[in-house]
Amino acid sequence: MSRFSRINTVWRKELVDTLRDRRTVLAMVLVPMVVYPVLMLGSIQAFEAQVSQLVKEKYDVAVASEKVQAWLRRLIDSDPARRSGPTSAPAEEVVEAGRSDGKKPTGERPPAAGEPPIQTGAQSARAGVRNVPPEYDVWVVPDVVKAVTDGTAHAGVLVKGEPPLPGDRGSTPVLVVFDDSDIRSQIAAAGIEGILDRANLFLLRQRLAAAELSVDFVRPIATSELNVASPERMAGAVLGQIVPLILIIMTITGAIYPAIDLTAGERERGTLETLMVAPVPTVDLIAGKFIVVTIIGMLSAVLNLLSIGGTIYLGGLGSLLTQGTQLTIPLSSLGWILVLLLPLAVMFSAMLLAVCSFARSFKEAQNYIVPVMMGALIPGVVGILPGTRLEGPIVIMPVANIVVLTRELFLARFDYSAIALVLLSTSLYAAAAVAIAAKLFGQEAVLFADSGSVKTVFQRRFFKPRAVPSAAQALLVVTIVYSLNFFIQQQIAKSGLNQGLRYLNAIALTIVVLFAMGPWLAARYMRVNPTTTFRLQAPGLRGVVAGLCFGCSTWILALRWSAIQSRLMPMDPRMAQALNDAMAWMNDVNPLVLVFFLALVPALCEELFFRGYALSGLRGSVGNAGAVVIVALAFGMAHYSAYRMIPTTVLGLILGTLVVRYQSIWPAMIAHFLHNALSILATHPLGLNRWLARYGFPAAGSDEVLPGAWVAAAAALALLGVLLCIVAPRRRPGGTPG
Repeated sequence: MSRFSRINTVWRKELVDTLRDRRTVLAMVLVPMVVYPVLMLGSIQAFEAQVSQLVKEKYDVAVASEKVQAWLRRLIDSDPARRSGPTSAPAEEVVEAGRSDGKKPTGERPPAAGEPPIQTGAQSARAGVRNVPPEYDVWVVPDVVKAVTDGTAHAGVLVKGEPPLPGDRGSTPVLVVFDDSDIRSQIAAAGIEGILDRANLFLLRQRLAAAELSVDFVRPIATSELNVASPERMAGAVLGQIVPLILIIMTITGAIYPAIDLTAGERERGTLETLMVAPVPTVDLIAGKFIVVTIIGMLSAVLNLLSIGGTIYLGGLGSLLTQGTQLTIPLSSLGWILVLLLPLAVMFSAMLLAVCSFARSFKEAQNYIVPVMMGALIPGVVGILPGTRLEGPIVIMPVANIVVLTRELFLARFDYSAIALVLLSTSLYAAAAVAIAAKLFGQEAVLFADSGSVKTVFQRRFFKPRAVPSAAQALLVVTIVYSLNFFIQQQIAKSGLNQGLRYLNAIALTIVVLFAMGPWLAARYMRVNPTTTFRLQAPGLRGVVAGLCFGCSTWILALRWSAIQSRLMPMDPRMAQALNDAMAWMNDVNPLVLVFFLALVPALCEELFFRGYALSGLRGSVGNAGAVVIVALAFGMAHYSAYRMIPTTVLGLILGTLVVRYQSIWPAMIAHFLHNALSILATHPLGLNRWLARYGFPAAGSDEVLPGAWVAAAAALALLGVLLCIVAPRRRPGGTPG
C-alpha cells in the first residue's frame, strides 16, 4: 500500500468516527446555524424594543432659575417637531434648516467616504430624539451640574445672562449638561439640543427678516456630503469589522473537539498505543489525523461565514448597521477569503494536535487549548483595530495578517502582492506546525504521558545525535529566523539607520547572528553534526566551475527580467522614486565596501542557513526536489519584496540544485557571491560601470535596455552551468564520488 493510500484510509476512517460524535456536530453545525441567527436577530429586537421604550419616557431637566424654566418650557411646548409629529414634512424641513452652521449636531460625526455609518445604541437613540424629542419636566435646582451628576436630573440647561428674546441683537451662551455614561441622560440632552437648534433658527430668521436678509446671508457656504462607496464596499466595511475575527475563532473552535478526540480521546480509550504500534509510519498517521481536523475546521468556518452572511443579509441586521442603505454582499471576495482560511486552518489544526498530544485526558486537553485560543485572539484583536493596515510587521504576523487582509478583501482592495506574502508566510507557519506535530506525535514523552512532560521535548539530553536536522527542527528554525529578521529590519529602518556605514553594519550584524550563528547554535544544541548539516565538504572542480557559470550569468538575466517585469507589472512611480531616493546614498560609498557587506556576508551566511541547515533538514522528508523548491520559496520570501520574489526564488532554485548535485555548499556560495557582487559593481558609477559601458552595457542610472548580446551570452553561460549539474557525478553523503 502506498503512502497516499495509507493516509487516505486513515483520514477517511477518522472523519467518519469524528462525525459520529455529537459534540463535534453540535459545535460545527448547531452553533453557526442556530445560535448566530437567534443571537443577532434577538439582539436587534431587544435593541429596538429598548429604544422605543426609552424615547417614550419623560425626562427631568434641571435649570438654575424660574426665568430660565419659563423660557425653556415655552421652547419645548412650541417646538415645531413636537407639534408636527415624527412623520411631518414641515418638521423635518425645520430640523434640517435648523443646523445653521452646516454641521451635524454635537455628538454626531458624518461618516467618511466609504465608511459605514455604524452607531451604538445610544448614538442611534440620540439621532432619533433630536428630530422628535421626548416629554420633559423642567425643574429649578440650586446646582444644575450636581443634579445631573447625582442622577436626580437627566440633563441640565445653564444660560449665561438673560434668556434670549426675539428682539435681542446679541448671542446668548447656553450650556447643555449631561452624563455621557448614562443613555437616558444622552437621550434627554439630545432632545434638548434639537429643540434649541430649531429655536435658534426661528430667532435667526426673525432677525434676518427684520434686516431684510435671507438665511443664506449668514451661511455663504452650504456644505453637503457625497458618499462614493458602492453598496459592495459599504457591505464590506460592515462585514470587515465583524466577520474576520469570528471566522478565526470559529475555525479554531470547530477543530478543537476533533483534535482532542483524536489525541487525548484515543489515550482515554486505550487505543493510542495500539495505533502507534500498527505497521503504519507515524507521519502517515498524523497526516491522516490533521487532515480530518483541518476539514472539520474549514467546514466550521464556511458554515459560520454562510450563517453570518445570511443573518446580516436576510435577517435585517445589515439594514440596521448601514442605516437603511442597500446591503450587497461582496461575493468576489469570498473565494479569496476561503483560500486564506485554508493555510490558517492547517496551522491551527497542527498546533491543536501537537498541544493535545500531551494531555492524559479529555479534560486536561481542554485546559491546554486555552493558551492556543489566547495566542490566536491577541493578534486577531490587533488585526481588527480600525487603524491597523496591511503593512510592516502586520504582513507576516500570524492571524493578524489574515484578519486585516480579509477586511481589505471585503472592501474590494485586491493587493495581490500582499495576498501572496500573507499566503506564503501563513503556509510557512502551517508547514512548521505540521512538521512539529508529526515530530512530537512520535516521541515517547508524548505517547506515554506519565513518563515525561512537555519540557522533555526541548531538553538537550533527549535529542539523539543526528547527521542532519529533522524537518520539524528545520522548519521551526526557518520560521523563527524569518520572523525575527523581518522585525529587526523594520526596526533598523525606523530607527534612522537607513543609510551609510551604520546601516551596513546593522544589516551585516543581523545577517551574521540570525543566518549563521542562529542555525549553528541550533545544530549544536540539538546534537546535529555541523559538517554534514552545512555541507562543508569540498565540491570538486566541476562544482566550482558550475558555481562560476551561474554567478557570472544570473545577475545579467535578473536585470533583464527586471526590465520585462517593469513593463508587465510596473511599480507605482512614487514608490519607485522613493526607493531610488532611499538607495541613492550607495553611489557615494566605495563599491568594494558594498561588495563586502551586501555580497560576501549574505553569500556566506544565507547559504549556511538556507542551503545548509534548512535544505539538509527537509531533504529526508520531501525529497531533493521538494526541499529545493520549499527552500527557494523561503529564500524569496526572506527578501520581503514582491518585485524581487520571482528572481530571488529562481536564484534559490539554482543554488539549491548546486548543493544537491555536488553535496557541497561552496558552489552555491560562489554563485551567490558573484551574483550580488557583479550586480553591485556593474551598476555602481564608481565600480565597473564605466568599463562595461564601452561594451554596450547601460550607464549607471540610465533607462537603457540591456543589449541582446549580453543576454545571449549570459543565457549560454547559465546553460553551461545547467549541463555541468546534469552530468555531475553522484556523491555519497560523506562527500566522495560514487
